[in-house]
Amino acid sequence: MTWVLPGLAGVSHSRAIAATLLLALGACAAPGPRPIAYDSDGCSYCRMTISDRRYGAELVTAKGRVHTFDSIECLVSFYLQSREGGEAASVWVSDYSRPGTLVAAERAVFARGGSGHSPMGLGLAAFGEAADTAAIRAEFGGGTLRWTEVLALVERNGIPTGAEPGSSHAAN
Repeated sequence: MTWVLPGLAGVSHSRAIAATLLLALGACAAPGPRPIAYDSDGCSYCRMTISDRRYGAELVTAKGRVHTFDSIECLVSFYLQSREGGEAASVWVSDYSRPGTLVAAERAVFARGGSGHSPMGLGLAAFGEAADTAAIRAEFGGGTLRWTEVLALVERNGIPTGAEPGSSHAAN
């Protein structure tokens, strides 16, 4: 008996199995980000409209739901609150030097301070993994951070008072 998979007529049995396995593996891959609708999407943490392309961020759940954020601080605060449920499948941050371009938070390089002021005031900015860390240190002062260090920083310090959900700052 010969089995023919739809769309694979004339393809050898081993190639049909390989194609099916590739499709199945692709379906299991961690969901990726979607483009942020700047000046339209709201922050899932503080509810502010996301407008600055240098600081937007996303968390994608295992079920593919996308949460958008106006700053790294809001993303981390949301992540810390939801991590026990294992909800996050992937986490993405905007590349400060390429506004609107999302990079995986685990591979990003972070800086704090500098001339740019993040929407929530902690001054965190992210850069792609190929970023020039010497240039980042020159612009932002101090050293660079990795994702785990950013998590610890926000967990330890929180976001500035008035930026948390329900505050007058968050409602703007």
